[in-house]
Amino acid sequence: MTGRRLGLSIGIAVVVLFAVFWIGATIWFFGDENPDRLQDREWVADAEVRCAEARDDLDQLPAARDAVDLADRADQIEASTAVLADMTTDLAASAPEGDDGELVGLWLGSWETYLNDRLAHAEALRGGEDRQFRVSVERGEGVDALLDAFADRNRMPSCGDPLDIG
Repeated sequence: MTGRRLGLSIGIAVVVLFAVFWIGATIWFFGDENPDRLQDREWVADAEVRCAEARDDLDQLPAARDAVDLADRADQIEASTAVLADMTTDLAASAPEGDDGELVGLWLGSWETYLNDRLAHAEALRGGEDRQFRVSVERGEGVDALLDAFADRNRMPSCGDPLDIG
């Protein structure tokens, strides 16, 4: 029985040391900040306000899932996509410079792809194809996930995928 306890103690110690090593290595390698976190927190705050305004505008539109037919659904998707396109245009016009600007540019590029996916979906609906909404894949992930991840990392919850297509 003593040998089992010694083995269990050694096993627990190895697991704890392994966890401490990887936590330390991660902090050392990445620092205490995420590399996708924007330094210009004023721009982040302004972007969150603009995105929240767009969300409010979307709430005023009929929901795509409540459409009476495919053409109506396509109309609703196009109307909400126009609101989001205006939002991204405003965000691009106020984008920061330097490293933050590069990150915002990549994120807005994903938004452009996402908006095009929405319009392609509306076009498919107009053509009579009743299908599930599909997004493009960039950097190994769906663009909707990239939008959400960047918005989450920068504490801009209103700036992610609006989930309004259903």
